[in-house]
Amino acid sequence: MSAERVEAAILAIGDEIVLGQKTNTNSVWLAERFASVGVMTAEHVSGEDDLQRIERSIRRLAAEYPLVVCTGGLGPTADDLTRDALARAMGEPLVEDEHAAAAIGERLAARGREMTAAHRVQAMRPRSAATIANASGTAPGLRATLGAATVFCLPGPPAEMQPMVEAHVLPTLRAAT
Repeated sequence: MSAERVEAAILAIGDEIVLGQKTNTNSVWLAERFASVGVMTAEHVSGEDDLQRIERSIRRLAAEYPLVVCTGGLGPTADDLTRDALARAMGEPLVEDEHAAAAIGERLAARGREMTAAHRVQAMRPRSAATIANASGTAPGLRATLGAATVFCLPGPPAEMQPMVEAHVLPTLRAAT
């Protein structure tokens, strides 16, 4: 990200957003927070839970903007495809992050639940990406570099996404502006 005007794109992922079943409050909140640190959100995109479309959106946005923030699609269900789309966009395999897997296991155990294969998927990340701790839920976020862009992928629930932005994304943006 350049020290001049930093522009960002926000990709909100989920059939429920595209179909109008859920209001996309994440993009509005993110744009406001970005503006507070001097980052201009130049584009908002909403996309359905479709692997190829998410991959194409990530590729296109990363080619146009130095910062891309994706929300949604990191949970344990079959339609949570963001990590897979990011890995495909990066041309990298998914690998298990052992620290993320341990954190997920601990959070589930604290709730009296066991980790299933579906939960373990949440600990997967593209090989060169880093996971971002989620203190409010089981789905870690991701931080990756795609070309010249920094890409953050964060969970969709605002109660999980917002603290992660405050703790991990905004400090990165402040350092870049």
